[in-house]
Amino acid sequence: MLREVAARGTIAATAEALGYTPSAVSQQLIALEREAGLTLLERDGRGVRLTEPAERLVRRTEAVLAELEAAEAELAAGSGEVRGTLTLASFPTAAATLAPAAMAAFSAQHPRADVVLSELEPEQALPALKRREADVAVVHEYDFSPRIEDAGVELHPLLDDDLLVALPDGHPAARASIDLAALEGERWVAGYLDTACHRVVVTTCRAAGYEPRIAARTNDFRVVLALVAAGQGVALVPRLALEGAPRGVVIAPVAGRPLRRRIHAATRAGGSAHPGAAALVEALREAAG
Repeated sequence: MLREVAARGTIAATAEALGYTPSAVSQQLIALEREAGLTLLERDGRGVRLTEPAERLVRRTEAVLAELEAAEAELAAGSGEVRGTLTLASFPTAAATLAPAAMAAFSAQHPRADVVLSELEPEQALPALKRREADVAVVHEYDFSPRIEDAGVELHPLLDDDLLVALPDGHPAARASIDLAALEGERWVAGYLDTACHRVVVTTCRAAGYEPRIAARTNDFRVVLALVAAGQGVALVPRLALEGAPRGVVIAPVAGRPLRRRIHAATRAGGSAHPGAAALVEALREAAG
């Protein structure tokens, strides 16, 4: 319950997620504080925040929950059948490319099970996975970002996805490979603030020696490519998003060290042996292949 409060920020949200009344959640947490002999929660506006001892305690819960997850997976594996409903969370590009093929293959092999797709960016998908709002998540991480290290999550590699430069047709910088330094002063199409699609543009341009001039923000690569085709900017686009790219766009790799993002399927720690999750991860691997 303390871990749920840490993830959700309020007693009310925790109560709704766990199916208790707010009063019952508060009483349980008061009892936990009494047993610990320490203050675990402090008011923070309309919500609550964990004290430092509470944060240490929550970190311990990941190992406990992983054991419970493994026990549940072991019991489910005993039936020898995949059934029920699974939720797959995926960032948009993979939701449009990997997920449909994986879901079709999964359904063909496991007719007594269903998969429900939820489109979420990795920043939302991993918390949803840990809150049991998703059973498998498709996420990505970039070379410039800290690797995903979470004791509550297991990662299963799917593929490496190259990032390429998208330019309007006839752009003077178009070459077999493009030095990002040659794009200083260009208008850029980037992702929303606080997302990897935004950070990758800022980080790579700064590494090339300049601050990008961002003209548009969107995480939808169809919009990105349409803006590039209309001459409204240049962009970095993953190879996975290039299917159906409009006319008027020139695509080329970055000169020098290639840029790429790593795509993973993620399951809860201890839960990768659950027959449903394992079958869905395998279907995603086949789609990625």
